[in-house]
Amino acid sequence: MKRIYSKYKSILNLALVITSLAVFNVVANQIFFRIDLSSDQIHSLSPKTKDLLVNLEDIISADVYLDGDFPAEIEKLKKALSEKLDEFKAFGGENFKVNFINLDEDPELAKEFKNQVFNDGLDYSDILISRDSKQEVVRIWPGIILRMGDQFKAVQLLQKGKFPISQVIINHFNDQLEYNLIIGINNLLKPTTKKIKFLRGHGELDNADAWIIRDQLIKNYDVDTIRIKQLKVKYYNETIEISNNKYDSLIKNKIDSIFISERPIPVFDEFGNPNKNAKRYITKTFQNQEISKFLKDVSKISEDLDVLDETDLLLIAKPKTSFSEKELFIIDQYVMNGGKIIWMVDMLEVNESELVDTNITYARPLKHQLQQFLFKYGARFNVNMVNDVRCAPITREDGLGRIPNWYFYPLLYLDKPSIYLNNVGPIKTRYVCSIDTVGDDNIKKTALLKSSAEFKILRQTSVNYQNLYNYNPRNFDIDLNNEAPVSAWLFEGVFKSNYENRAVSKDFKKFISNPIVNFKSKSKETKMIFIGDGDLIRNDFIKADNQIKPVLLSFESADYGTSEFFPRYGNEVFFLNLIDELLDRSELIPLRSKMNMPRLLNKEIFGQRNFWQLINILIPLILVIVIGLINQYRRKKKYA
Repeated sequence: MKRIYSKYKSILNLALVITSLAVFNVVANQIFFRIDLSSDQIHSLSPKTKDLLVNLEDIISADVYLDGDFPAEIEKLKKALSEKLDEFKAFGGENFKVNFINLDEDPELAKEFKNQVFNDGLDYSDILISRDSKQEVVRIWPGIILRMGDQFKAVQLLQKGKFPISQVIINHFNDQLEYNLIIGINNLLKPTTKKIKFLRGHGELDNADAWIIRDQLIKNYDVDTIRIKQLKVKYYNETIEISNNKYDSLIKNKIDSIFISERPIPVFDEFGNPNKNAKRYITKTFQNQEISKFLKDVSKISEDLDVLDETDLLLIAKPKTSFSEKELFIIDQYVMNGGKIIWMVDMLEVNESELVDTNITYARPLKHQLQQFLFKYGARFNVNMVNDVRCAPITREDGLGRIPNWYFYPLLYLDKPSIYLNNVGPIKTRYVCSIDTVGDDNIKKTALLKSSAEFKILRQTSVNYQNLYNYNPRNFDIDLNNEAPVSAWLFEGVFKSNYENRAVSKDFKKFISNPIVNFKSKSKETKMIFIGDGDLIRNDFIKADNQIKPVLLSFESADYGTSEFFPRYGNEVFFLNLIDELLDRSELIPLRSKMNMPRLLNKEIFGQRNFWQLINILIPLILVIVIGLINQYRRKKKYA
């Protein structure tokens, strides 16, 4: 036996080493371990994500359609996604499964399979790859379909359309993975019921202008547009649908007060069909003048009052024309009932197209007449424009290039930590005004965006390309004692109604005092956001592939197709953070803020770099020495 061992000693030792390495690899694959050296732990799953995955009760499978024989650039996307999903599996365990699917594996079924994937909500992207001085288009499906039982949710991980791949795109893709995956899982586990409405009827931004932000919002919320004059009381022939109206009890009480001797008969049966036995009663009811008038009042008043009933958040973006007194009253009572609003309001308007022909235009006051109305809530929108040395460029519409420092496009930020701006780029604004706070100290007021120390406040003024070339930043207000203006605020608390003790017309006073209106002079606990720029969520457009396409809010349209194509601004992330704050989904904010920004290493850990370098060098040496000593000890014992 000893002779055999001596003969094959080397082979046996080699086998032992290989076996040990194999066992080590198996164990290592079962243990997830990573040290994140970034200051904000950007490469680690958030505690909320870990809790969600650990506590999964149902099996969720992730079908990934980014598999196949791809160029190296696409393989980077696949690798980033695979590593992130490995983290999810480490915490999700048996309740989180991953399947990589090659859509081109079976050519005969490929077309049918792709159509099915498309119908499930996943779209493709055409990636431009440079190869042998030529551009090649590679079509991929950069997304996942999450499935739980019979339910599924498509998660688009890369924008639709045709564009060149770059390291910036790959980094942006990687940074947003956790957020996109968690959004998909959340919507699968508990589909959202929150409703967001864009107000229409006063020249606000249309759907195309807010295309990008709407596309992001619909991932998490029910998004629609609304006009205040919309809802009416429903009629069936000559009868009012009492059973489906929120004023049901009020109407019945009124009828009962007149027909005391008669018991009201339901107008509709349990199936929603007209009750034949109620015909005589209905006829008699409508012949009564008092009731007839009362029902007309209900119809007239409820036409407007009901319209915002099921709205969780109202977005008013860049109104241009005036609001009627009744519209403002409806909005006011919406706030009093706990409604939440984001006001994005310009005080001055600049028509940039006029600069093409005349090289000059003027800032004109808008006629929405909201200044006094918002003042009552404690926000004073100033009729001015903020110029700032820290600003974005503008591409001249006359084709003569760009002005790199267009001071009318200030880049706003905040000079102190803010959850809404954490790891978020500066916020691009256009002809933004300043906002002061006044009034009730019981309202909590949080500044969201402000200018730099190098700013200038302009009242009604001319806007001239040539003047901007000659603008001297030294003329700006650089007095450190002069506080930089704030252009966005978050208000939280109990608001007073604009119509409390307000002088109104006799008819309007009668309207307010009607019991159907149920006027409230003080709000429930609620929140509102005031922003002095209606263009904060407006996307530009470019012409690409013979199509007009919206530009992502993070990018400059002039950078498309150039080496300078990288995220510049944080408008999209900032605004979505505000939405989540108002709709009580603040747990999503830290996830979304993992943007492609320059990262700093954790100072505490980075300060220990020598220690970690020694660990990397010494541990292998120590292991070799220990193994050598053990082997030497065994040899001495054996041959002693």
